[in-house]
Parts: sequence; structure tokens; C-alpha cells
Amino acid sequence: MADVTMPRLSDTMSEGTVGRWLKNVGDQVAVGEIIAEIETDKATMELESFDAGTLQRIVIPAGQMVPIGEVIAYIGDAALPMEATPAVNGAEEGRVKASPVARRLADELGVDLRQVTGSGPGGRIIKDDVEMFAAPRKPGATIPRPARAAVPPAPAPATGSSVAPMSRMRKAISRAMSDSKPGVPHISVTMEIAMDAAMALREQIIASGTKVSLNDLVVKAAAKALRAVPTVNTSYASGPDGQPAIASHPAVHVSVAVSLADGLIAPVVRDADTKSVGTISAEIRAMVARARDGKIAPHELDGATFQVTNLGMFGVVEFSSIITVPQAASLAVGAVRKVPVVRGDQIVIGQVMNVTLSVDHRVVDGAVAAQYLQELKKLLESPVGILI
Repeated sequence: MADVTMPRLSDTMSEGTVGRWLKNVGDQVAVGEIIAEIETDKATMELESFDAGTLQRIVIPAGQMVPIGEVIAYIGDAALPMEATPAVNGAEEGRVKASPVARRLADELGVDLRQVTGSGPGGRIIKDDVEMFAAPRKPGATIPRPARAAVPPAPAPATGSSVAPMSRMRKAISRAMSDSKPGVPHISVTMEIAMDAAMALREQIIASGTKVSLNDLVVKAAAKALRAVPTVNTSYASGPDGQPAIASHPAVHVSVAVSLADGLIAPVVRDADTKSVGTISAEIRAMVARARDGKIAPHELDGATFQVTNLGMFGVVEFSSIITVPQAASLAVGAVRKVPVVRGDQIVIGQVMNVTLSVDHRVVDGAVAAQYLQELKKLLESPVGILI
């Protein structure tokens, strides 16, 4: 008998909702066959079976949210497990609801989970519960429940305001931004870039029959600049000895922030430094279409080493973006605008764009951020280097 558990489909996912079951109890299931749709904080994704056999029982019905790792169904050829009868200590008749970590710890400590009261969702037994139960049994041992950081209460809404719960995506964004901004010491560096040559190059590429946006050129230039200044393509990490370390990434994977109806996601262009502008453009457009249809694949959202966020289409001149952990940098791109500029001794109309690089000051200094922007500026002001 094989357990089907709620999978972890993205870096930020901590729970998921069974959107709908595509198989019914009693149906035969093959390895790799899609058995359900899982709604995550980012999209609706397909759940493949890792086992073959008969769908013996559906534990979690469509529409219900559970933590990752929770059993949602059983596949096998044995008799169906008995129907669950909830008990006050978080147990089911014939089975105790407990996280995998709690089960392993209980085995190590010799704890009978049937005697433990669960404090997790739906009475589920978690690691803290096992530790608290086991502590009195160890002479002289104390295992206090981990202290939780105090979270200031949200302000009460103004009289007459309507209040609606956050969507899963907005909750995930909220958690990710809260993890990053307080935990990562941001510094930001801004530079103005002359865009006349880049705009002209874009028109030439479009005239040749290849559809590209200005942002596609920026993504390609940003990726090539990372090769020139690889310190920006790093992450703050923990070394083998547990001490702070710097992880250097051999590949350049650039995520591109995309606005959706209820939030945003960031599809990843892998090896962006080695791909043509046309390929980058086609990949981004395809991933954006899948994201807006809720059909983007998990691997298309994970593994980025750098991020580009563009608000120029809204007329935004300049802004700072928040770094997405574990990346060390995020590039904010403003609008291209026509302004008077001095060239030689003449004042002429030129096209300029402001970009702001936010970096994790633990691994990237301001001087290195400036060097990166200089390299980006060089590539966009003489854009033939983007195509080579």
C-alpha cells in the first residue's frame, strides 16, 4: 500500500489544496499518470502518481487544504484501509495523524503516538508535541517548546471597510517578502542608461521577423553582465560547519516578475546568458501564458539566481525591488523616457532608462553592485555585445 502525500511543488509552498481528483476510488493508476490537480500558492499543477495499482481510498476531498507531506490518498492492491474516525488526540481509527518528522522522532524516543495530543492542523501531531511529551520521561531533561517570534497584531480596519481573506498566492508573497526584507540587509544602487541604441536594435530585430520586447533585451544584458561580475550571481548560505558562507552559482538563471490578477510570480529563464534574445522572448511569452492559465510547471518557477522586475510599462521612472531569498540581487527596471541630454557641447533629445540594483549586503558590496551596473550600462548602450 503506497501513501499519496501532498507534494512540495514550489520553494515557497507549505500547504496545498486538492483542486479536483481525476481518478475515482477503484480506478487503476499507472506510474506517471495524472491523478489530481493541486492548487498551490502560485498555480494549479498536476499531481503524477509514483506508484501503480488501484486507487484504494481518497483521504482528502477536493477543495480541502492540507500541509505538505499529509497523506491525501492510498494506492495499492491490498484491502482498503478502514474509514477514519476522528479522535480527540488527533488520531484516526487504525492510524495516527502525525507529520513524518514527528513519526521519526517518536521512533527514536520510543514514544507511542497514540498517547500524544496533537497541536497541528486538524489535531495533527507535530515534532513539538513529541518533544513536549517525551521531555518529562527523561530524568533532568527539559525540551521547551520553541519560542515563536511575536507578531504585532494587524490594525483594525476602518469603519465601513470591507475585509476579504488573502488568496493563497498573496499569502505566499507576504511570507516571502517578510522573510526577505527583515532578514536580508538590502542596499540599492541606481544608474541611468542611454537607451537610443538599444531601442534602435529592438526595431531592427522586429523588422527581421522576430518578436522581442525591451525587457527581453534587458534580461539578456542582465544575464551577460552576471558573467562579467559573477559576485552578484551568488547566495548567502550556511557552510558544512554551519558557519556563514557564500554559494557561487555556475549557471545564470534569471527570473522575470510577472503580474497576475491576484499577485505575481517569477518564471525562470535558465542559462539566459547563453540563449539568443529571440529564444528568451519566446520562453518568457510561453511561460507567462501558462502562468495566467494556472498551468505553469513547478520547475519553471524554481532555481533562479537573479531577478528582473520591470514596471516601465506603467510609466514608473525608478523603484527598488525586494530580493527573493536565496538570491543575492534583484534588478528594478524603469520606463524609457525622452529627455534633454548633453552630448558633446550640444543639448539633444535622448532616450534614457533608470535601473536600480538591490543586493544582499552580506555577500555583495556597493562597489560590486556599481561595477555590475556599469557592465549592464555598457551592454545596453552598445547592444551589439548582447547579440554576440
